[in-house]
Amino acid sequence: MGRQTRRRLRDTSRDVQPRARLHRRRRERAARHDDRGPLSVRVLLVLVVLLVSACASITQGGSADVVSGHVTEIVEVGSREPVGSGMPQPFQVVRVQLEESLYRGEVVELQWGGRRALDPNGFLRVGDRVLLSVTRDDNARTYAILEIVRLPALIPVAAILVLALLVVARLKGLAALAGLASSVAVFLLAVVPALRGGSDPLVATIFGCLGVIAVSVFVVHGLNRKSLAALCGTMAGLGVVTAMGAFALATARMTGLGSEEQIFLAVGTDGRIDMARLALAAVMVGSLGAIVDMAVGQASATAELAAVDETMRGRRLYAAALNVGRDHVGSLVNTLALAYFGGALPLILLVSLGYQPVALSLNSEQIVESLIAIMAASLGLVLCVPITTAIAVMFAGSPPPRAQE
Repeated sequence: MGRQTRRRLRDTSRDVQPRARLHRRRRERAARHDDRGPLSVRVLLVLVVLLVSACASITQGGSADVVSGHVTEIVEVGSREPVGSGMPQPFQVVRVQLEESLYRGEVVELQWGGRRALDPNGFLRVGDRVLLSVTRDDNARTYAILEIVRLPALIPVAAILVLALLVVARLKGLAALAGLASSVAVFLLAVVPALRGGSDPLVATIFGCLGVIAVSVFVVHGLNRKSLAALCGTMAGLGVVTAMGAFALATARMTGLGSEEQIFLAVGTDGRIDMARLALAAVMVGSLGAIVDMAVGQASATAELAAVDETMRGRRLYAAALNVGRDHVGSLVNTLALAYFGGALPLILLVSLGYQPVALSLNSEQIVESLIAIMAASLGLVLCVPITTAIAVMFAGSPPPRAQE
């Protein structure tokens, strides 16, 4: 009887020890997670200061002088039919008080209309802030309304987003904000200045993407094996996107001049920027977020499976984690395609109206570039799953000797 009791106690201790180790690991992970909270706050504050100091005032930049003002009075509202248009266009005559220090208090009477006034949301109201261009001719100054100041309207939306992140994800949400700020900072403070200086768009974007991957993964998820596996998987997926995108763009003979903005950029930089390589860089940046999401999710799933069952290693762990990734990749590819479809929706609707032959529209650079972006990013997502899973399984190592028995 005593021998059976001792045997049961040994069996019970064997069952309890893995559970105790699992609970201890979870407590250690929770403690590390709590320690990352103050770090995320510091990183977020530093990045916000850098972004604010790097971004110029909304009234600066470009070759023209731009000043701000606010509408004090609506003088007239009417419509006229431009020559040859066959469609009446509404217009307004408004009085605007300038707000800049050099012109503060001056009131000017200006017209506002054109394409923006075709919709009621484009009409100006008393109190609206606007941006005006200033043209000087000797002692005379001529003003024209360029745009409505819209950014302040986004502040409530941004505040709701931040609040939702903090309530739902807590410190993880704060870390996510720090990662987002880091990504924006890398592109605004490094990639964009490099492109303006004439650097190769592809090289600058590759280094920028590597910086975004490293900072966003480690800031949000900490420095551990799971993050390292996600980092390696993301870099591999991005490499697939780059190779596939370069091949498709070269085969389709893309010039990168398929839209007015791209043409203006090429002319404005005197041809210093290779627009075809810039198009490939855009494909890379557009796919980066989805690939990071896929790699982090796959590395996390593999790490959790390995922690729950210490005997699950090697092929068993790889097969179990890969099953999770298969479900994830289907939804992400669909999300990515819908995002590009939403961006091209006005163009697709224009094609459906039949103003030009469908064959001509489908072979336009804008449509083909979007299709290339979807296919290259989807291929990167699909191959990111087995690559990240294999790396995470390798980092999981072998089961402990007691678990092997």
